[in-house]
Amino acid sequence: MSRTDDASPAAARTLEVRAAAARPGGDRLAAVTVCGVAAGMLLLDIHKVSLAIPAIERALAAGPTGIQLVSAAYVVLFAVTLIPAGQIGDHGHRLRLTYLGLWGGLAASVVCSLAPGIEVLVLGRALAGVAAGLLMPQLMGIVQQLFAPHERARAFGRYGVCVSLATALGPSLGGLLMVAPALGWRGVFALNVPIFLGLLVAARLLLGDVGAPAAPRSRRLDVDWVGVALGSAFLVLLLAPFVLTTGRPQDSGQRWLILVPAALALAAFVVRSRARVTAGRPSVIDPRLLRIRSFRNGVLVSLTWFASGPGINLALLIYLQEARGLTPLEAGLVTLPSSLTSVLGAHLGGRLVDRWGRTLTATGMLVTLAGALGTLGLVQADVSTATLLVAVPALQLLAGLGAGLVVSPNHSMTLAEVPRDRGSAAGAIGQLGQRIANSLGVAAASVAYYTPVYGAGHTLADAPASVHRTALYGATAVALGFLLAALAVAVLDLLRQRSAAGHVGQ
Repeated sequence: MSRTDDASPAAARTLEVRAAAARPGGDRLAAVTVCGVAAGMLLLDIHKVSLAIPAIERALAAGPTGIQLVSAAYVVLFAVTLIPAGQIGDHGHRLRLTYLGLWGGLAASVVCSLAPGIEVLVLGRALAGVAAGLLMPQLMGIVQQLFAPHERARAFGRYGVCVSLATALGPSLGGLLMVAPALGWRGVFALNVPIFLGLLVAARLLLGDVGAPAAPRSRRLDVDWVGVALGSAFLVLLLAPFVLTTGRPQDSGQRWLILVPAALALAAFVVRSRARVTAGRPSVIDPRLLRIRSFRNGVLVSLTWFASGPGINLALLIYLQEARGLTPLEAGLVTLPSSLTSVLGAHLGGRLVDRWGRTLTATGMLVTLAGALGTLGLVQADVSTATLLVAVPALQLLAGLGAGLVVSPNHSMTLAEVPRDRGSAAGAIGQLGQRIANSLGVAAASVAYYTPVYGAGHTLADAPASVHRTALYGATAVALGFLLAALAVAVLDLLRQRSAAGHVGQ
């Protein structure tokens, strides 16, 4: 390794500290707020479209495959763009990709808001996913660049609160716009237009020269585009059988054979990643990190946990609107408490994780499980809609608190034993795993919900309440299956930690 390469990490740290010192504290905190709101909006777009699914089906005659593509197009493109965008941004193009992501998100929001048919809507969602993948890595990088190492804990705390609040308020605002006669389902996407415009103005005022290269320009950008293509092929092929499942008699059983080339793409991806790392070149995923047991278990928790939440959310929002007659605004307000208490849970989790470790995440999962089962109990008891409007938000408070106790502590434990020089690579794997989990969870829960509806010859709009109840049970069962898998991983990791502590104490 050359002398220049040896010095580059130290030079990067020096430039970061100088950049942080050169900015007033208020400007930096305002920039963190902007980044947190933007990140929250990108994550919210994974969930809030569930609020509009019934209206989209009625307006565009979408059918189950079209509806699934509206969700899948965003999450898949979000996932596959993350890693290369992060590497390119770290090479000195952070601010450029930030603006590209913001302008792309604005354009995608306009396309979705004006879409005349389901095909254009899916295209707009795909564009939105690319924009989100470009933007998300830059937001974390900006916070890291603006603050010196000893200041980052407070900065990321503020960032997390902004993400949580944006995620919490989004469904209610989207539901409010949907009840406007002139907008309808388009209100969910129209909501993003003024937000993106505001973020563009704020970025111009607050970000300044953020993104200036922190490494010598002579360092060659080496993105594993072949690995990105293989990983993308795997994810698309994995989800294809779910998207093609309508529940109707004409569904072909051969669609599941698509999983064979999906497995081959995954195997090729793993071989490619190992070869790149052995050759000393960057790969999409560094296989060496997966040899760290705490990191591997944390990723497994993420892969299962983040697959459960979207499915529960999707099923409940459709059921409340189509079986109980709630407006999109009312349905959004019913689920609002879970987002608010997740902020409290994340705060408590961050303070208690060092003391309780995996016990904390397992407890959070059990609390969320109790909230979900309580909601199913209310549906099974066929309580009045008025009772449902009181009881479900109370249970959502419980579920949100549990979720907060899972996500924040799991993030800390996942990275606890990762070497500092591989922190960015580890964070990228975590983000990628969460997006894959989101896409798989939505796809599996959608199949479980739509199959009894469309299989009986109905649509979401005309299916009787009893069919929607059956669909809710099926989709929630799938989602809870992922949750129980996450709980099993957490318990096994807890037993491992206690065993290791026992050996140390002997």
